[in-house]
Amino acid sequence: MSSTVATEPKKEENILRRGVSAAIDLISSFFLPIISLLVSVGILKGILSLLMAAGLVAENTSTYHILNSMADALFYFIPVFLAYTASKRFDVDRVTGILIGCILLYPSLTELMAGEEAVSFFGATVPQATYSSSVIPILLAIYLAKWVQKGCYAVIPETFRGLFTPAISVIVVIPVTLFVFGPLGTIVGGWLANGYEWLYGLSPLAAGALIGCVQPFLVILGLHWALFPLALNNVSVYGFDTIMPLFGPAFFGQGGAAMAIALKTKNKAFRSQAVSASLTTLLGITEPAMYGVNLRLKKPMACACIGGLVGGAIAGFFGCVGTAFALPALTTLPVFMSKAFVPFLIALGISWVISFVLALILPFEDVPEGTETAEDDQ
Repeated sequence: MSSTVATEPKKEENILRRGVSAAIDLISSFFLPIISLLVSVGILKGILSLLMAAGLVAENTSTYHILNSMADALFYFIPVFLAYTASKRFDVDRVTGILIGCILLYPSLTELMAGEEAVSFFGATVPQATYSSSVIPILLAIYLAKWVQKGCYAVIPETFRGLFTPAISVIVVIPVTLFVFGPLGTIVGGWLANGYEWLYGLSPLAAGALIGCVQPFLVILGLHWALFPLALNNVSVYGFDTIMPLFGPAFFGQGGAAMAIALKTKNKAFRSQAVSASLTTLLGITEPAMYGVNLRLKKPMACACIGGLVGGAIAGFFGCVGTAFALPALTTLPVFMSKAFVPFLIALGISWVISFVLALILPFEDVPEGTETAEDDQ
């Protein structure tokens, strides 16, 4: 009797652990194929920041806009890239998936959603939402497309599947995305922003610890974008912002954990990837380290979250601020020099060191040779 009772919690724990592991693997699979691109645009963003800091490129010039388009296009059009990777994972026709992503970013639709006038579709009011740089809506859209495609394949003769399935998928998926998936991301993002304002007003230390710890998961869910308008509004209204400084320790924690893995792994190709990803976090781009290294191996992600928690608590406690909207990075440090700059640097360093040491100590299952990135198309 006692043995049965003792084994039940273990079974539930194993089921929960497998579920969490499967969810992490699923999310990682969406981003692994574009890790190299994320590293590349991170370098471009760093170069642009350095050119602006040196006074060689001025904002609002044609040169700036051209360089910025090179560095920012991937993030703006990331729904299209995720449409491809999610289609591959969910076994959806990839061209159809890409088309769905492109429709959500179509210029006239984007302008319509950003306008002040109400948007309607056959008389029904469409909730306004922003789809550029978003994550959740496109992933849910492609998952729905999977079942639409299955339904079409079940009833449409094979001869006509290629002709009618894409059209039916678009007709079903796009309205559901506009009415449900897009607004869902906006609503959750609004809750997140309001919750941050309440928490920071209650305790800056607690807000810093929370943001520093969960920031990677906000990125995974695409919810971090909801905080950006709040940060921009803070700068315009108050002349400073408290949100972006709390992102800094989380960024550097990802880099510290990835660098530890680079030293420990015996896989040369994966080591090179981990080193590049770690260095890219210093430019304010965490996705390569997060998706390609830490989240993939799971334990390093926990180490990075602990480092981010401690560093974020320090940044929050000392009231670190930024005088302009900028992602924390070595190239954007001047933005954070107005108040508590030294504590901000200490927070970044402590976060990196804690994450590095913990990831260096904890054992992990190394990446086998030849499996550093997602499998190529067959």
